Amino acid sequence: MPTPLPVPSDAPLFLHLAGSLAFVAVAGRGIGWALDAWVRRAPEAAPPAEPEDAAGTEPAEPPHSGARIR
Repeated sequence: MPTPLPVPSDAPLFLHLAGSLAFVAVAGRGIGWALDAWVRRAPEAAPPAEPEDAAGTEPAEPPHSGARIR
């Protein structure tokens, strides 16, 4: 009578999955920091030129860049 083989464990699969998720989280955070620094270093947008006939009216609100302001 042959001896039964031990049931393979799923531990290596779960460890690999956990390591992959940790790597993706760290990489995503690093990309977020890089993008945040890049947006902060961007020069301020120059205000649009005012037409000559618009003198005396309210200045238009500058366009929003979508960057987070802390």
